[in-house]
Amino acid sequence: MIKITANKVKELRNITGIGIMECKKALIETKGNIKLAIDYLRKYSKIQSVKKSIFIAKEGFIIDLIKNNFGMLLEINCQTDFVAKDSNLNNFAKDILKYSFEKKITNFIKIKNIFEERRIELIGILKENIIINRLSIIKGNFIGKYLHHSKRIGVLVQSNINNLLLIKQIAMHIAVLKPKYISKKDVPEKIIQNEYKLQIEIAKQFNKPLNIIEKIVKGRINKFIKDITLVNQKFLFDTNKTVLQYLNENSISISKFIRFELGEKLL
Repeated sequence: MIKITANKVKELRNITGIGIMECKKALIETKGNIKLAIDYLRKYSKIQSVKKSIFIAKEGFIIDLIKNNFGMLLEINCQTDFVAKDSNLNNFAKDILKYSFEKKITNFIKIKNIFEERRIELIGILKENIIINRLSIIKGNFIGKYLHHSKRIGVLVQSNINNLLLIKQIAMHIAVLKPKYISKKDVPEKIIQNEYKLQIEIAKQFNKPLNIIEKIVKGRINKFIKDITLVNQKFLFDTNKTVLQYLNENSISISKFIRFELGEKLL
């Protein structure tokens, strides 16, 4: 029989939160293999996730990869800024991007499943919850980017020109002004209708005639659309013009963008 040390049992217990005797039994059954022991406990103790996963992970970083017309943004979350800088975690994120690029796997759920064992290993090593939060991909020509030095905001932009400096300015604008869509035609009708209903209810409180209410609401809807669409926003680097004017002056068209901000969509 393989001798199971107290430290090994403690390590498994720290990861899973399962009792000492169950952890020891799992290690005996799996000949001291931590990974297999976790699977054993999941199967026979019906644990759904490791204990560390109950802890809130609001720190972390955004990381990108652009290669051969393939651009990716990945968000990894942890509990502390200290762990966010750990080389083990950063290498883990790089490996996810590298694997996704080399295998051309764009399905986020599939990627999460592939790297689940390594994620659990990292939880054991770093003693914090680790989350592979989201992965988004742009495929096509001329992909530019902006990654804030803090790695808390990342933007990818696909355009029609191979000018990284100009596209970086657009990406920086997106990072700061937070548009949700490129233009009005990209805004789902449901979003506009929901805003319209909300503004109607607000305007009714003014006790104005219906035609006046309609004018008020129309103005607010137009402002709402301008605020959330890239081309209608005032350009970050020259507020005397809109982004659309800047794009037209430089013969640029934007076909897609992705913006990640750390922690905005924690699962």
